[in-house]
Amino acid sequence: MAIYSRYEPHRKKKSGTPWFLLIFLIILGSLGYFYRKEIFFLFARDQSVRAEKAKEKLIELWKSDKLKESDIEDFQTVAINFSEKDPTDPQAFHLIARSLYWNLPRIGIFFDSSSLVLNLGSDFSEFIGKTQLAESTLDSIFWNARTAEAVASSSFSDWENNRLLLFLAETYRQVKKPGALTKDYGSIDTSKLSPEFQSVFIWLLTYNTMQAGDAVGLEKILDATKKPGYTGRIQFSPREENFLKGMSKFYKKDYVNSLSLLRSTKTSNPDKITETAVITEANIFHMQNLTQKGIDLLEEYYAFSGKKNEEILNIIRVMLKERPTAKTKLDVGLPK
Repeated sequence: MAIYSRYEPHRKKKSGTPWFLLIFLIILGSLGYFYRKEIFFLFARDQSVRAEKAKEKLIELWKSDKLKESDIEDFQTVAINFSEKDPTDPQAFHLIARSLYWNLPRIGIFFDSSSLVLNLGSDFSEFIGKTQLAESTLDSIFWNARTAEAVASSSFSDWENNRLLLFLAETYRQVKKPGALTKDYGSIDTSKLSPEFQSVFIWLLTYNTMQAGDAVGLEKILDATKKPGYTGRIQFSPREENFLKGMSKFYKKDYVNSLSLLRSTKTSNPDKITETAVITEANIFHMQNLTQKGIDLLEEYYAFSGKKNEEILNIIRVMLKERPTAKTKLDVGLPK
């Protein structure tokens, strides 16, 4: 039997992690466990700072009219990363909603004096266009802005801007009546609104005030647009003001004053204001059981505008269905 001396050559051991490295890794893991919140918030703060810088960059590009599609896409990526790093920060979801707002001009949605006047007599969905892209964008703005509001334990740095985005999205959703919307969002502190939202607020407030038939509220808006220091950009000519007031009286069902104001806005140019004034006047006649008078007015305008306005024919068609005793000289597609 072989006997091995204690001095026998040492057999080679399997290679492994040195004991001191194992201890170091254990200590590091323990520190990571105990300070995991601090490490998490360190990365979250970094994302927050990046997002804030990206937001300020976009605002400056907007001011100089140099905002590009790639800038918006970069900002959206930063905002999404921020929300993924810290899903409890309301600012992250607000910035996602904000990045989606920047897409609206790219799909033809502009909040200026012209678009406001041109769309006062129509539904908000007609203004944004009945496209899936426009609708999905506004839906996403709503849910991200609502999430920001929901996770906020108190107002955050962009609280007023977030409320503005909710005002926009809720106007689109039409769940609340215009009067309720102006009550909920009419008190937004404009001094805390970002520059690109100033005109949007006036646009939405005017639109909903008109739809609510709030003539007093409209007068306050018109007065505000004339004050020194006004930053909303949207301002109205005397003709546009009379048009706004006339439409406001119409929604309030003050038809006598509405007719007087709207008639003063009609010109020899068949533009949108003249057209809306004529259509509204005809609708007032129809509601007062003077349908034939309304149809005669529409026929006259149809010839005046070059016989190209299909909307006029549609309105006459509806009037005839509701008042079968009325007549028209135009071919509106109904049996004679």
